[in-house]
Amino acid sequence: TEIYTLSLHDALPILIDITTENLETSYNQVRKELGNYNKDLLTKDELVVLNKTDLLDEEEINKKKEDFSKNKKFEVFTLSILDKNSISNIKSKLIKYVS
Repeated sequence: TEIYTLSLHDALPILIDITTENLETSYNQVRKELGNYNKDLLTKDELVVLNKTDLLDEEEINKKKEDFSKNKKFEVFTLSILDKNSISNIKSKLIKYVS
C-alpha cells in the first residue's frame, strides 16, 4: 500500500490508493504511524485523498468513496493525475490552508 502525507500548517493531506482492498485499514495505519512519529499531527484537519481513480470505473469510485466517508469528520476527495479537474480541486483546497 502506498500512502503519502504532506504536513501543512493547519492541515494534513493523506493520500490513499483507492485500489487498496481496505481503505479503512490503510487510513488507520497512516494515523497510527503519524501518531508514533508526532502526536501533534493527529490534531490537524485532515484532507484525505483517494488517488489513482483512473484505475477504477466511476461507479466503483463513488461506492468506495461513499463507504469510506461514512461517519468521518473530514472531507474525502478523489484524484487522478489524468483528470485536471480533480487536480485543480485538490490544489484549491490546499491553497486555502497555506494562504
